[in-house]
Amino acid sequence: MSERPTIAALRTLVSAWTPPERRSGTGVPTGVRSIDSALGGGLAPGRLTELVAAPGTGGQTVLARLFATLRKARQRVALIDATDAFVPEAFAPDELRHLVWARARTLAEALVVADLLVRDGNFAVVVLDLREVPVRELNRTPKSSWHRLHRLAERQPAAVLVPTSHPLVPAVPWRLRLDRPLLLADRQQSREALADGLEIEVERGAGWAAELAG
Repeated sequence: MSERPTIAALRTLVSAWTPPERRSGTGVPTGVRSIDSALGGGLAPGRLTELVAAPGTGGQTVLARLFATLRKARQRVALIDATDAFVPEAFAPDELRHLVWARARTLAEALVVADLLVRDGNFAVVVLDLREVPVRELNRTPKSSWHRLHRLAERQPAAVLVPTSHPLVPAVPWRLRLDRPLLLADRQQSREALADGLEIEVERGAGWAAELAG
């Protein structure tokens, strides 16, 4: 499928929805106790938050709990899958009824789709999943692309979560890190229990405008 029909289809899908009312200062709960506690209630609307999660450290568990929590709250979430790595069969069908899943063929296309979905204003959270994108390709991303996404997010109700495999996104107000590999005993727990046991390291960043300008 060419890029133009793909983007046009997304525009058609989201244009029929009414954007939710923006609630200033209200975090979007993720369902992961350590994240919601550290961020004062959840992901900040109008801001980018980076989740650094190497394979096997619980990044997928965070997304699973986020999707389930937003579904329970009847809030929409968009997942931009930069490498077509998302496996919907790992979820109960009802957990994904609130989800718009956009599969991108390139990093550049993923950023274009992120621009579209953040701008639309119909989502509580927009997830730009870059975990499987090669590091060399990620490091070539111009700072101007992140500058644009920061500016767009500021004017919209969505919280933007960017899962990565290593620290990447410049000027994020919060960078969440999952550094401890999950053990076999961890994986035998329920999804809820596993999420409650995740240890999150939180790094607080400087203002995005000043950092990107420098």
